[in-house]
Amino acid sequence: MMYPSLYYKVMAIQTRNSAGSSPRRKKNINWTQVGVVAFCILLAVMCIVSFSGVTTIFEKNGDTTVTGPVRAGDWAEMEYTMYIGDVPMVTSSFDVFRKSVSNVFSADKPLIFTRNLSIVAGQQADTVNGTRILIDILPSAYDQPMFWMLNSESNQVTAGVIGLRLGEPPREVLSTGDTFKMDCTKDRAIAMGLDYNNWTVGAIVILNFPEVNAANNTTTMAIRPALVINKTDEKMVLQYGYDTIKIKLLRVYRPET
Repeated sequence: MMYPSLYYKVMAIQTRNSAGSSPRRKKNINWTQVGVVAFCILLAVMCIVSFSGVTTIFEKNGDTTVTGPVRAGDWAEMEYTMYIGDVPMVTSSFDVFRKSVSNVFSADKPLIFTRNLSIVAGQQADTVNGTRILIDILPSAYDQPMFWMLNSESNQVTAGVIGLRLGEPPREVLSTGDTFKMDCTKDRAIAMGLDYNNWTVGAIVILNFPEVNAANNTTTMAIRPALVINKTDEKMVLQYGYDTIKIKLLRVYRPET
């Protein structure tokens, strides 16, 4: 596996000023909150447009909608959220993302928002030589990095959806946990122009991984958010494997036999 590099740190900091007790003082408009609400509305509209063509992927050839439990071989679309502990790291759920944005004033827990997953239930990917699974980050833009879901994570999802029914609460499956983590020394952070002293346990960091396209000899970056799980005066530990994945079934179709 190629060694990841630090991409950037995302922190949300809010400074609150007292409005004072004078009744004559006009209350200031919190333009930051207004901007967040506007961003959520815009993102919701873009998501509707982005997802509007998903059903056509499944409904070709007259495949039947499944109301019973998912079986191996069924085509399923689902929302997913990946966690380290109780911290959401990546999600396709607008509800989860909206709550994260609304809490941005009290916690530096930025969240990667992606398209939903469309999978074949029970289908397993090669965890050694398999093709990388890359998922569009929303709002999508040309040349924007994509989220890299590990093949082992995808396998947990495709196996975990079997038996799930439409309308049931989200199901939690185990993921890779701290199998995937890396050390970043103070010297390395300083060499990359980072202020090591400002990194704290619980901060979220974005790691990038080179994605080489042999066909046109180009290299792009696939990203994974990591959590600072430990830090000393000389190094910090970044976990970029996630503990659990919650999946919520949205659509299920069964291919004609």
